[in-house]
Amino acid sequence: MENVKKAFKEALTKYEDELFAISCDIFAHPEAALEEYHASELWENYLSKQGFTVEKGAGNLPTAFRAVWERGAGGPVIGLMMEYDALRDLGHACGHHLQGAGCIGAALALRDICKDNFKLVLYGTPAEEHGGGKIMMADAGCFRDIDVMLCWHTGGRTSAAYSSTALTPTVVTFHGKSAHAGGSPWNGRSALDAMMLAFHGLEIMREHVKDGSRIHYTVKEGTGPSNIVPSTAKAHITLRTRDKTYLAEMRERMRNVVKGACLMTDTTADFEEMNTYFNFIPIPTLREIALGVEEELEIPRTSREILQGGGATDNGNVSWIVPTLYVHAFYGDYIGHTPEYRDAGTGENARDSFIYAAQILGHSALKLISDPSLIDRAKEEHKAATAE
Repeated sequence: MENVKKAFKEALTKYEDELFAISCDIFAHPEAALEEYHASELWENYLSKQGFTVEKGAGNLPTAFRAVWERGAGGPVIGLMMEYDALRDLGHACGHHLQGAGCIGAALALRDICKDNFKLVLYGTPAEEHGGGKIMMADAGCFRDIDVMLCWHTGGRTSAAYSSTALTPTVVTFHGKSAHAGGSPWNGRSALDAMMLAFHGLEIMREHVKDGSRIHYTVKEGTGPSNIVPSTAKAHITLRTRDKTYLAEMRERMRNVVKGACLMTDTTADFEEMNTYFNFIPIPTLREIALGVEEELEIPRTSREILQGGGATDNGNVSWIVPTLYVHAFYGDYIGHTPEYRDAGTGENARDSFIYAAQILGHSALKLISDPSLIDRAKEEHKAATAE
């Protein structure tokens, strides 16, 4: 192990400065969902220069890509998946600018030191924060060309046991009939009344959902002056829970609440359902490999605790397609999606975080390539976990 650790570290060190420089460039030019032209081009150009075959516009998304490098034929196919979208109006307050550095660093070090036959497939994926880019890419056939997928995120500790929530957002537009609120309110049918009753119904529903489930709602658009009965009201309703099967049940109940509110107010409603984020499926074999690597390399803040995150990620959708390892690499004691998290994005902790990630993903891949039976075991665990 010591010889492998030394060789991998030496290989990775050759690329650290340029990878971090690209990350800092992406940080300085934050781009929100499906607008990541600068970031995707930086990584595409870099991978091309490193000898990867790069397909731009993967999954029919202009800011997505697929990059391939292969040694020999018939070896394991290892996927590495990176994000680079920023939060609108807040910049890189989730650390996505670092993900390409960690994944590409792992890939380049693997290429330089591993002499077995294997294939690397790197996916650049936009719009994780809003819209679900990986969901769109999966619908277009991506992620089915690999044996295992490896990905990572910055975090408050280093871990390899992660389960996210399933989430579905819906825009509900209520339709009523306008009238003068003082002169002839009886001629009106208030879309706002319907929305308020629906919100109250969702509050009643809260008590009767499984532990860990969440119901969020807000007024998406204003309804006009108070002296006119509102003919239109628009709400944004988001449901989340531990698994996508129960999420479908919650969604149907939410729709019934809205329909009931419309019945009480003699109004109607339209539902615009957004992409559904599936819950992430941890694979025990991949988890143990990564945790073993983290402990062997003495990565800071390594924890074996299984994290049940309250957030959602479209990595979850990929995890239903292919066995996926999702690790967190220590970044600092910051809360995500805050200015403090963003402001640490080009500091020493940020640089260390992507290096930790590259080491964890790279050494995990080495173990899988050297012992393909581990991949077979991961596939069996994935098959059992996704059986419905």
